[in-house]
Amino acid sequence: MLHVVKEQAEDYNYFVSEVTDLVKEKMGSDYTVRIYKVIKNNSLELDSLVMLKDGKNFAPNIYLMPYYNAYLEGSSVQEIADRLCEIYKQSTIPMLRENFTYSFDDMKPFVIYRLVSYERNKKLLGTTPHIKYLDLALTFHCLVRNDNDGIGTIRITNEHMKLWNTSLTEISALAKENTSKLFPHSIRSMDEVLRGMLQEEYLEGVGADLADPIIDEFLHNSWNVKQQNMYVLTNQKGINGATCMLYDNVLRDFADNIHSDLFILPSSIHEIILVPCQKDMKKEAFMEMVSEVNRTQVAGDEILSDRVYFYTRKENAIVM
Repeated sequence: MLHVVKEQAEDYNYFVSEVTDLVKEKMGSDYTVRIYKVIKNNSLELDSLVMLKDGKNFAPNIYLMPYYNAYLEGSSVQEIADRLCEIYKQSTIPMLRENFTYSFDDMKPFVIYRLVSYERNKKLLGTTPHIKYLDLALTFHCLVRNDNDGIGTIRITNEHMKLWNTSLTEISALAKENTSKLFPHSIRSMDEVLRGMLQEEYLEGVGADLADPIIDEFLHNSWNVKQQNMYVLTNQKGINGATCMLYDNVLRDFADNIHSDLFILPSSIHEIILVPCQKDMKKEAFMEMVSEVNRTQVAGDEILSDRVYFYTRKENAIVM
């Protein structure tokens, strides 16, 4: 087994080295081509290829693992290098604006926070300012792009804090003010969410006249009463929307509106599920469900927690 793992590592390292050399050759001396180790959420470490043109301060990150998989499936290193160079040339939308300075004054309106697992990110949290919250952690980021093609952020590190001569208290206050403004929350019933997903899938294939009856029948046959009382909380981008559970008054107003305390199920870093509390509901059953979904349905770098939280109206607080 160890021999197999070693051979796989050597093959991957060979692939990365060969691709990097070929891309350097193709792009020419005007470009600096490097591999960066990027630590993603939940300690997932990825190799990113960056081609930075002289005089530019931005370049897209191109993660190499999908291309290594293509290599294993038969694509040559030469073909993949050609593809990577073409991807860079077609990347017309810069990650950062041309006059980007990353000064603290420029960044203040764009400091935001995200919720991540505390235990799964201990290595990352050692180099970044953060606030522990329940079994989670708030990390801080600068939003450098937000348009129809997606968002781009830069994680704030301890080095940034020193450079900016700022404090955790200050960036936390900025993030609290900015995040809810830049990413307004959205609460929809699970039925509405599923119906929207199914409509996108069916409309292309069968058209609206046939899609609606198919969807109605599917939901009727597979959707029980308890599940119909579930609600999805996220932001309007649907990206890192679990942070919405921390927005001022969002849970309070929703719970007051439906006259119920809430179970909070961490579906992923992108959304949480709110379940109005009923007498026959058991927290342990929800925890089993969340754990099973995390193991089988959620990408490793998108898992938030296996725990289930509870919002109490009396205390206006989230507890474990």
